[in-house]
Amino acid sequence: MSARWPASWVAVLALLATPPVIALDPPRDVVSLHAASQQWIQDTLWCGIGNVEIFYQDISLRCDEVEVDQATLTVRARGNVVLDQGPTRLACERLEFDLKTKTGTLWEVAAVFPPSYSLRARVVEKLDETRYRFEEGVFTSCATNEESEPAWTIEAREGRLELEGYGHFVGAALKARGIPVIYIPRMIWPVKQERAFGLLVPRFGSNSRQGAYLGNSLFWPVSRSFDTTFSLDLYSKGFVEVGQEARWAPAENAAGELTAMVIRNPRYDPATDPHGRRWEWKAEGKHHQLFPAGHVLRAELNELSNLDFFQSFERSFERNAQRTLYSHLTLSRSWGPQTANLKIDHQRTFFDTGQRRQVVVLDRLPELEYRLRASRLGTTPIYASAVGTANHFRVDRQAGLRARYQRLDLYPTLALLLPGFTWLNLTPTAGARLTHYTATYAGDRRTLVDEPLTRTYFTGGLSFVGPSVSRVWSRANGNKLKHLIEPRLDYAYVSDPGDASRIHVFDQKDLVQVSNRLTWNFSNRLFFKSGDTASREMATFEISQDYSFSQPLTPGRPGSPASQSGPLSFWLRVSPALSTSLDARAMVDPVTRNLRSTSLSGTTSRAGAMAAVTWYSSYSPTTGDITSSQTRLAGGYGPPRGPWRIESGIVYDIHRGELLEQRYLLRWKASCWAALMELRDYRIAPYQRRDVRLLIDLTGLGTILDSRTAF
Repeated sequence: MSARWPASWVAVLALLATPPVIALDPPRDVVSLHAASQQWIQDTLWCGIGNVEIFYQDISLRCDEVEVDQATLTVRARGNVVLDQGPTRLACERLEFDLKTKTGTLWEVAAVFPPSYSLRARVVEKLDETRYRFEEGVFTSCATNEESEPAWTIEAREGRLELEGYGHFVGAALKARGIPVIYIPRMIWPVKQERAFGLLVPRFGSNSRQGAYLGNSLFWPVSRSFDTTFSLDLYSKGFVEVGQEARWAPAENAAGELTAMVIRNPRYDPATDPHGRRWEWKAEGKHHQLFPAGHVLRAELNELSNLDFFQSFERSFERNAQRTLYSHLTLSRSWGPQTANLKIDHQRTFFDTGQRRQVVVLDRLPELEYRLRASRLGTTPIYASAVGTANHFRVDRQAGLRARYQRLDLYPTLALLLPGFTWLNLTPTAGARLTHYTATYAGDRRTLVDEPLTRTYFTGGLSFVGPSVSRVWSRANGNKLKHLIEPRLDYAYVSDPGDASRIHVFDQKDLVQVSNRLTWNFSNRLFFKSGDTASREMATFEISQDYSFSQPLTPGRPGSPASQSGPLSFWLRVSPALSTSLDARAMVDPVTRNLRSTSLSGTTSRAGAMAAVTWYSSYSPTTGDITSSQTRLAGGYGPPRGPWRIESGIVYDIHRGELLEQRYLLRWKASCWAALMELRDYRIAPYQRRDVRLLIDLTGLGTILDSRTAF
């Protein structure tokens, strides 16, 4: 077909124009042709002008002018050409196409491929159902239009694309808003709706501690339920980081993930860092799975080779202050009121003694636990509950105490539910506890010896709730407000458990003291109910205190004797709306009447805005002077449907007048890219640092920049 239509053809077609041909439900292999003006030039050559539409199998074509050879099913079209095949659309100025093989050549093309990729090219050759070759193309996953430049593009001299396969680009340049970022002589990228095996976009940036770096990752979808990513980062200061991220979901109710990394530390010196090594490692992961018959498997891994090494690279206040690593594997099964747990766990706690670091290791290898929730015994008002555990422990305190031993603990209880009034409740309880140890402390309390010990004691209690008084206010709109006043008395008794000096303390089950204590509580509660919705608690104010009938609970102060009473506690909780809450607490010393501690925490969020505050202070009960006071402020704002969000956080020591940490973060998420900028100032020794992080992520390509720089 020539570049321009002959004038004589146009005149003939205009004079001999006929009404459009309408084909109703044509056979699958029949070509359906429609045009405002059409003419048979030869026996098999059909020409159409204006609003041309051609349908063949899954192909539809629209254009201004067309020639169709029905003998060979070849098409030549020009002028606003649009070729659709399934979810793929190719718009061009000119086209030569074979309907039988569904192949052809297109000029000045703007194509859209699933799931969200687009291509603009000077020439595109459709090789078969899924493969294309192009010249001088611009490839992107951003929405494209003539008014604005896409956020990112890959411009290539030539390339090949395979739908649900890979794109091969030659002479490729990655550009942001038309500005070249990186040039890659040859580039391969998956063009798939499903996950695809291949290298991700290289990462580059700088880190003040490790230097400039260059890295890349290999993504491998092993199966539909499992994928993994291997990464390698090389740093100018000699650090080498090898990492792996794995994710799996083998069943509908099973999922997990694992992150592991190994880092070469070029600064390792055995003389100054006895706990370090040339290659440091870290592993974190979790798994959760539901099995038939009520079985549940939970697992968590949190382990590393050197706490100091990795904390120097952590970026959160909580992780920098972390001193305990905990990993566990737990298999549980529940049936009715009963639960059985099989647990294996490993815990490392780090202590700084001033001269060296001490690590305490506590392992359960394993623990078997049985629990019976309160269950009624026949038709009686008696309810039984029980807890039983069998443990095998391993202890390593690095101070000479290294041992393995077993413990058996049984604790059944009975509760009597007495009949009474709805506003008054009286519940007595009684229990007995037996704990057997296969090893106990030696006389020096520094080693464990194989001398068994069985400890028994009895418990009793009485819970007295009421009389409760309430009042309800109803409004014309159906809303209700209820005020409830409820006093409560709880009495607890624990008999003498015997000599506790021989027992190694592994957990709370080993800490038992004689108790003959009464706890009183006076609470005011305010409930709100709107229409048919469930009522919610708007406000609570409680006052409580412990009183011991045996040993004093509060030591004496200068000039004042010890007291049988514990601290007087005040607690106010307010929630005027579902997204707003306030919690305030205070404790008063019963001897000096001075404050011992106060705390305040509150959060609120609305229309994209969030604010949170936490404040805690402790006082000397003797003088009433503040001994410590810290606050943490956090906030964030971003339009609910807008592309950006700002977040900030501050940790401040009020008592010392020191800023401990400040953090400011800006997130921006567009249709095909996202960016994050974070400013962090961490001032707690020994990991003080100030740095800026810049991260850019491109949809379909991944993270191309993750730079951290100190200032």
